[in-house]
Amino acid sequence: MPAKNRFTVNLDPESHVELQALSERYGVSLAWLGRQAVRDFLDRYREQELQLPLSSTTTRGMSK
Repeated sequence: MPAKNRFTVNLDPESHVELQALSERYGVSLAWLGRQAVRDFLDRYREQELQLPLSSTTTRGMSK
């Protein structure tokens, strides 16, 4: 599947280790896990108005 759009996600070391373990356990790539997570998120919240937690530690360029 050729990539058409990309974005970067920075993970804490513990999350990365956990995802790497899942990747190896199920024989899928980290990219596949990321795409699946995004699809699951979109499916779950498609019909809802989100109230996402926004803070200076999770967003860049936004004031508190």
